[in-house]
Amino acid sequence: MTGSLWALVTATAVFLAIHIIPSSFMRSALVARVGTGAYLGGFSLLSAGAMIWMIFAYLDAPDGPIFWQFENSARYTAIGLMIVASVLFVSAYTSRNPTAIGNEKKVTDPAARGGIVAITRHPLMWSFVLWAIAHLLNNGDLRSIIFFGGFGLLAFLGTIMIDKKRAADLGEKWTEFKNSTSNIPFLAVFQGRAKLSISQLWWRVIAGFVLFMAFFHLHAMVIGVPPYPL
Repeated sequence: MTGSLWALVTATAVFLAIHIIPSSFMRSALVARVGTGAYLGGFSLLSAGAMIWMIFAYLDAPDGPIFWQFENSARYTAIGLMIVASVLFVSAYTSRNPTAIGNEKKVTDPAARGGIVAITRHPLMWSFVLWAIAHLLNNGDLRSIIFFGGFGLLAFLGTIMIDKKRAADLGEKWTEFKNSTSNIPFLAVFQGRAKLSISQLWWRVIAGFVLFMAFFHLHAMVIGVPPYPL
């Protein structure tokens, strides 16, 4: 393994550690020592710093080896996942989602169980998961497995860690909310535990598609590589 790949492995490991370790027993101890505001501020700075390190390490890492390559037809699957991810991303910031930081009290709000939350109570995390899967499918090289694999794994683990924290903080209120929603997208809808309201989603679908098109056309300018491969 080259030095560049080792740098990417190290950056990814640090990024994962920053998010996983504080979510364990250390979080309460850190909050008690420095306060919630200082903890969240420090966490955000460390997370952003590690993310920037990961991005530069990924861009500097060698392209190979490549483990799989798909024809253009398979890349449409990746594009479809990116569109869904964009819709979930927009919806995460425009919905009354009790899983978001600061929205815990909305867990008893009936309006918080409609819209995107009927699909998944973790739209932001799943937007990252699908984003990572799309790039893994499209690229298939070792550096993408490290970068996008690590990022996607963390996002999925994040859904579990958020559920665990909300359960500890909110008790029965969270249990009721959890039973009427699902972590896995569309599972609660298929099981009849949630009702999907198109009227609450249509403009978010449009906004998500616009966001995807903007990123798609600006990909080379912002990231430095064209969207094919993604």
